[in-house]
Amino acid sequence: MLLSDALQRFCFECRSSLQRLRREEDGATALMTALAMIVLVGFVGLGTEVGLWYAERRAMQTAADAAAMGGAFEIYKSGKEAPDEEIASAAKEDSKRNGFEDTVNNVAVLVARPPTAGKYTSRDTAVEAVVTKQRKSLLGSFFIGDSVNIKVRSVATVQIVRPYCLLALAPEGQSALFFGGTSNVLLKNCGINVNSNHKDSALTATGASVVGATFADIVGGLNTNGAAQLDIEDITEGADAVDDPYAHLDIPDYDTVCDYSNVKVKPNKTETLTPGTYCGGIEVQSNGTANFAAGNYVIIGGLLVQGTATFGAGNYIIVGDDFDVRAGAVVTTDTVNGVTFFLTGNGNDYATVNINGGATVSVSAATSGTYQGIAFFQDRNAPNGGSGNNFNGGSKLNITGALYFPNQLVTYNGGNTTNGSCTRVVAFNISITGEAGLNTECGHGFGTTQIYAPALAE
Repeated sequence: MLLSDALQRFCFECRSSLQRLRREEDGATALMTALAMIVLVGFVGLGTEVGLWYAERRAMQTAADAAAMGGAFEIYKSGKEAPDEEIASAAKEDSKRNGFEDTVNNVAVLVARPPTAGKYTSRDTAVEAVVTKQRKSLLGSFFIGDSVNIKVRSVATVQIVRPYCLLALAPEGQSALFFGGTSNVLLKNCGINVNSNHKDSALTATGASVVGATFADIVGGLNTNGAAQLDIEDITEGADAVDDPYAHLDIPDYDTVCDYSNVKVKPNKTETLTPGTYCGGIEVQSNGTANFAAGNYVIIGGLLVQGTATFGAGNYIIVGDDFDVRAGAVVTTDTVNGVTFFLTGNGNDYATVNINGGATVSVSAATSGTYQGIAFFQDRNAPNGGSGNNFNGGSKLNITGALYFPNQLVTYNGGNTTNGSCTRVVAFNISITGEAGLNTECGHGFGTTQIYAPALAE
């Protein structure tokens, strides 16, 4: 008999048997019901078991979160120098408190600093906790074997903001902090923070620039080219963004009712100015000398210094136009109580700073009060873009305090001193193209490390 004939005969007999079974009615309902009940009860039981697995997984996740946070708190208490064994011990203890003890009841708790996976693998202030448990299966054994492995993971991080001299606030974009030309930058006892997440070049060093700093924490990536040299002890890419340190402050209220209008200090003249509101700006012409008595000033329409200007202690609010210091001009301030220059305006006319090369500028920030440590404070409503703010003092620029420009570019070309002045630059974008020496050994909170409480990250 041919194979095809045999198959046809087999199929015919199968159909005949099925037809006879279909015509048989005795006990059919009971049989089908019993079969259905077995299946139904099996699925209900399996669903219940799976539900128990998920409930236990949630409990394990709580334990993993607690473990990661417990390990991170060791870093919070002791800093980055916290020993790995103490971090692991604290993490496992917190897991135990939440019902999952390492090596007990088929539980394993693994702790790693830095994490072994995810976005924090290069961060030694991040702690990973992985909790696993092998659980025997009941009805599930018919489908997946005699046991099931449940595994959860958690990562907690501690943000440590070390003393910095340069902070570029821009959250994205290329070259948020730029070193170029023949810039020779020495950041003494301080470092660099860049908030841009640009993956390739949030910080760019090019040309023949030389940059020395204690650290560089960059949210995005680093790009060096040409003959650029970085003498930086600790570089971290993928770092946490740093909060704006002056976000809680704003421009002081000011009076727009004019006390004086179109004030000019003419050549070879010496004038003593008193606090008040100056409309039409103030112009100190070449070879003229202006002495600003201590107090608060509102200058509407810009401030132009071509001669010599000495600013007494107080607040100077410049509304619109520029704070323009020309080449050869001399600007000094009170060194005991200090000053703060505020730059504000409205619409598209917000005051900016332009200090030309060859000017002699010595500014000491306020030493007490709300604006302590801030030398220049630009309104955060100032429009982004344009030519920005230029501090080009050559070897005669000495600013003790912070330059705060939260929404605009600062181009800084400082002095050629290797000791450096106590200057912190916090700006949306920063470009340094000349020699600059900055340091944090000047009080005003510049030299304080800030450690933030741990937070779950993954």
